[in-house]
Amino acid sequence: MAKRDYYDVLGLPKTASADDIKSAYRRLVRQYHPDVAKENPKAAEEKFKEVSEAYEVLADPEKRRRYDQMGFQGVETDFGPGGFSWQNFTHAGDLEDLIGQSPLFEQLFANFGMPFAGGRSAGRGRDVEVGVRLPIAAALHGARPTVEVPQTTPCPDCRGTGARGGTAFETCPDCNGSGRVRRVQNRGYSQFITVGACPRCNGTGRRILDRCPTCAGSGLRRTVERIEITVPPGVEDGAVFRVPGHGALERAGGRPGDLFVQVLLEMPPEFRRDGTDVFSEATIALPIALLGGEVTIPTLDGHASLKVPAGTQPETQFRLKGNGFPRLGRSGRGDLLVTVHVEIPRALSGHEKDLVREALGTGAKGAATRRESLFRRRG
Repeated sequence: MAKRDYYDVLGLPKTASADDIKSAYRRLVRQYHPDVAKENPKAAEEKFKEVSEAYEVLADPEKRRRYDQMGFQGVETDFGPGGFSWQNFTHAGDLEDLIGQSPLFEQLFANFGMPFAGGRSAGRGRDVEVGVRLPIAAALHGARPTVEVPQTTPCPDCRGTGARGGTAFETCPDCNGSGRVRRVQNRGYSQFITVGACPRCNGTGRRILDRCPTCAGSGLRRTVERIEITVPPGVEDGAVFRVPGHGALERAGGRPGDLFVQVLLEMPPEFRRDGTDVFSEATIALPIALLGGEVTIPTLDGHASLKVPAGTQPETQFRLKGNGFPRLGRSGRGDLLVTVHVEIPRALSGHEKDLVREALGTGAKGAATRRESLFRRRG
């Protein structure tokens, strides 16, 4: 089934704000989540995947920019060869936030293993984007580059609690360790009950008595993580690879965001890429163009011999099969297409001019030969 425009999926115009996108997503999640829609769960799951994929793109400013400029092609590399999967949805933290705002949803999803810390959503960290420059050989043979990513990890001295020695805290007296407080408001004959994060412990369920001196009570420490990624043969310049769970961790007990690595290929200036095919140019001498011969030309792998037939015209294009880029995820390679330019000498000696005239039949000897041939035909 053909994909629908992401804005149409969420029922929004292209000028929708970030808040409009989140509100539409939350409304549709309540309607189509497979664990909620019991009447037709299969159809609901497909609808939920469509909604989640649309939100995955439009909620991210960079992905939304690429989608607005290039459509689906601008974001297809973000989902990998298997496409989008709502089970591994990048913005699952937003779904957890939605559930945490509703006691009904929280109770419903408690039976399905949704992770909550201290009675509230664990929260999801920010995504991190980095670029890695690679030589053109990476697109030919693949590569396994290592990128360094600034990272936050749980503090080892307090084990991520933020309390000195990992024990200098007590159960929050306001929420009794649940991380949530229940408020009741009476308005006339109506009673409104709301459940939210405890303001005293910020939803953690505990209160720090003595902050950890190493992390100043944040429960986190800054470090640098070295991550190896796999770049397959045939990768395009600008391709983005997603590494789940290696983004920023913004608070202890939460979940890190994802890491997005963009590949920037250092293309040699003498080549131009179009998919798996490569285009280049070569200049050949006039005698080679007239009489034929072989010339050596640069390729992605080094050099190759190009056979030039006699009488080759300027701007002729030759195709060297299998000298292009590998086909991503498939066997075989594209082709190298070489356009030849014929080098015309700028100055000739008198003797060289006579030789050219004689070869072309335009000199005195050539003219006499033509007259003699004409008389023989008349006779």
